[in-house]
Amino acid sequence: MMKKIDQQFIIYIRGILLIGFSLLMFKLLLTGKIIQFIAPKMLPFILFSSATFFLLGITQIWRSSVKKDVTCECGHDHMEKGNIRTTLIYSLFLLPIMTGFLFSNHTLDSSVAVKRGLSFSVNKSDTQQQPADDEKIDTTNSELEKDTNDLLSGNLDEMPKNVPTTHQNSIAAKVAPKGFYELLEKKLVKQPKISINDTDYIPVMNIIENNTNQFIGKKIEVNGFVYREKGFKDNQFVVARFGISCCVADASVYGLLSTLENASALKKDTWVHIKGVLKKTTYNGESVPYVQVQQIESIHQPNNPYVYELYQGEQLIGPGE
Repeated sequence: MMKKIDQQFIIYIRGILLIGFSLLMFKLLLTGKIIQFIAPKMLPFILFSSATFFLLGITQIWRSSVKKDVTCECGHDHMEKGNIRTTLIYSLFLLPIMTGFLFSNHTLDSSVAVKRGLSFSVNKSDTQQQPADDEKIDTTNSELEKDTNDLLSGNLDEMPKNVPTTHQNSIAAKVAPKGFYELLEKKLVKQPKISINDTDYIPVMNIIENNTNQFIGKKIEVNGFVYREKGFKDNQFVVARFGISCCVADASVYGLLSTLENASALKKDTWVHIKGVLKKTTYNGESVPYVQVQQIESIHQPNNPYVYELYQGEQLIGPGE
């Protein structure tokens, strides 16, 4: 017969684990490293989770010190059985806490970019107002949810036909405020030189990609890491950045195709600052902007290597002045 484990001790362990997760989140918040895992708009949820986990952990530890009958008179034994099984289960919760405290954070690099593919911009349709498309998405999702509920409840006589198996929602940015892109585009056109900063990185990339002809011949400078795909010419590389919508799991690679003599000699994942002139070329059968690099220098990786499409409520924060 398997040995029963003291239920009070199990409750105590649960409390310790909850406090451990709370302290891990607090540590990431305190050091500022949390934004290497999630977008800034998710910070309120992390603060709430950290506080809640801490309170629940304290409650569990207090419960473990209270001696009382834990039976519920349901006729079922709720006691944990088996030292090995219980140890294994709770070790799975302990592992992320230990790794979070003991190991340094890993920054996404070219090895991840190769698997996810390169985007020269977010699709314009994803960032500008699309009422008709939103209405179509809502209708499709409602039909999907209705058919799913009918299927699970057994109310369907046969399987529905032509029903999508996934929601049509995209993890791309929410609709930008009305006039946002027009305002930013006018601002960029007037500038003699475009300096892409972290705050406006994704919107500026969208505008350059979708309105390349307006910017041909304009000077530009940008920071990023060196990324090269198979099939690139010896003089081609991308100055890339990872953009995060919610968390690193949905991170996408954005960047500007660039040309430089002997670019193939550049070490991948090296952070560089480039200055050059915007041109237009064809890549994989599509017209894309590229930078004819005139100056390049190595720089240190920034404390936060990621860029975000920032929100205020459900709206995109306006162009930086």
